[in-house]
Amino acid sequence: MYSERLRTRSFLDQTARYLHLAGDEQRQAAAELQERIRSLRQKLETEWSQPAAKRRSRAVDTFSRELAAAEGSYQAFLDDTRTIGKRESLPALLMSLADVQQRLGADAALVEYVVGEQQVSIFLVRRDGIFTASVPITRRTLTSRVDLMRGLLARAGTDDWVSPAFALSQVLLAPLQRNARLRGVKRLYVVPHGVLNYVPFAALPDRRGASRKLLVDRFVVSVLPAASLLSVEQPALQSSGLLAMAPARSHLRYAQQEAASVAATMKQATHAYGGLATETLFKRTAANYSFLHLATHGRLNRYTPLLSELELQPDAENDGRLQVYEVLGLDLHARLVTLSACETALGSGYFTDIPAGDEFVSLTRAFLAAGSRAVVASLWAVDDRSTSELMGDFYRNLGSSGPAEALARAQRGMRHSSRYGHPFFWAAFVVSGND
Repeated sequence: MYSERLRTRSFLDQTARYLHLAGDEQRQAAAELQERIRSLRQKLETEWSQPAAKRRSRAVDTFSRELAAAEGSYQAFLDDTRTIGKRESLPALLMSLADVQQRLGADAALVEYVVGEQQVSIFLVRRDGIFTASVPITRRTLTSRVDLMRGLLARAGTDDWVSPAFALSQVLLAPLQRNARLRGVKRLYVVPHGVLNYVPFAALPDRRGASRKLLVDRFVVSVLPAASLLSVEQPALQSSGLLAMAPARSHLRYAQQEAASVAATMKQATHAYGGLATETLFKRTAANYSFLHLATHGRLNRYTPLLSELELQPDAENDGRLQVYEVLGLDLHARLVTLSACETALGSGYFTDIPAGDEFVSLTRAFLAAGSRAVVASLWAVDDRSTSELMGDFYRNLGSSGPAEALARAQRGMRHSSRYGHPFFWAAFVVSGND
């Protein structure tokens, strides 16, 4: 369990709680950096809004460099002022292998992956046994296969994705299926590593041909940053109801319809549309709700992960950019946070830039660290209309099941629909956490 201990420590370090700035000098420094970042963003937006013939390319380059430098300074400033929020919880999270097995039900299994330079190591844990395997494949080849599958999934009208998905399945799932190692398993906890954080496991096939089954057909799948999260004792929730927000600035055609549909499934629900869906409202009231639903855009900052953000409405107090470090400062009591936005489950990088996956803080992990038991988020830029339909089914299913099972049921229903059966429309969404 050496890799699991490293992973747990990494998760806790990444999701460190950020203290409120106590000194006048710190508050002033933070305000100045925030204002500089805001000003440079506005200047860039102004330049990009100009017709190409009038746009000043030199100014765009200058503002871009200055913005990157300002964000880097802000990241360093936040790093200097942070502290681990509940360091005493570390020993409790460093579970033994026997602890993990005891936490698993008879119909559950946990599979953890470790991506090395020349191979992928697989650890399968069930209550009654442990299995390990190594698959010879280079990190570069694995990354290329994941990249190819994701790229082909974007072609919603074709089956081009099937072959690369099956090739990935042979690496990630085939070793687990031999000798009936998954017999009787209905619930699968997946602990990915590196580039595997980008894989839509629900869409991986286990056989070829027209009658092929996908992972979502066989299992209820949850993603965990570390197996140790199974050990977290869940306190009684001191919250109730649902808060659904759909800000106008996202310009998503069906977002308000989605928020209204979601709110209609709950007896106690509050919804905020258009200009009322402010960052200030969310920060002030989010702790009071068991369910939080944000139908908006997510933006990932490749170079300063703590500045990755969700888009809400600005007002006199906040700029409408709910960033990772701000999420980490919240004290939530949520059963579920749903980020119905673009690419909210990812880390800070893309394939061609910096290493992907669990080396970086993501919005998903920030909400888990802030107190949500589970988070639903997306792995790519999702379709607005199909997401609205999927979310309606998902919340209706929540009345009789947990988030992971509710999502699986909604995805199975959409998978067999004539209009949105392609995995592009439903496989992006994943449940993270122990629900």
